[in-house]
Amino acid sequence: MSSKTFIPIVLIVLLWEGCGTGTDVPNCPYVYQQQQLKNVSSTPTPLGKSRTNAQDGYAPNFEWRRSDGTLDSLSAHQGTVILLNFWATWCGPCVSEMPAIQSVADEMKDSVLVIGIDEDHVCDPFPTVNNFIQGKGIRYQIVVDSNYELYYRYFPNVRENPSLYAIPQSFFIDRNGSIRYAEAGVGDKAAFETFIRNSSK
Repeated sequence: MSSKTFIPIVLIVLLWEGCGTGTDVPNCPYVYQQQQLKNVSSTPTPLGKSRTNAQDGYAPNFEWRRSDGTLDSLSAHQGTVILLNFWATWCGPCVSEMPAIQSVADEMKDSVLVIGIDEDHVCDPFPTVNNFIQGKGIRYQIVVDSNYELYYRYFPNVRENPSLYAIPQSFFIDRNGSIRYAEAGVGDKAAFETFIRNSSK
């Protein structure tokens, strides 16, 4: 990306209400198993390279499988604005903003691709996450992050300093595939819509 086309990231911190519990992985053997059902998928590997710092406009690529088993990826949606939201079922503030995110996904439809990156790290998170999502009526794409690996790529400083772990966190990726805005904390519908519209310009 040339310096002429680079759009600096604007870090937006709304009324901060978030969850930060560190990134301890459960004491159980981790065995990767690809699973997908309806709009929930495990994250296949490999993943894209990490961002270098919080100002880096690079959006690490990743893949997931649709309910029919076909492979999809973040990079395949260049040309579309993407709302990427990191969350977990145990995080009350994360759950509180999900209806607003679903409303945005429903009303803005083809103007935005919404992807929720789940950070539940029980030994087998897929059933927990899938049951939660279907019970809440969430229909946008959910990707279960395998062992924090995608989180670490978007927040590279957290691997060395787990105390910096926090969710919810949202990224607004523009049509060129670059991060335009980063939002920490709970967002509301109006804020999401504004960031999406600005990211489409």
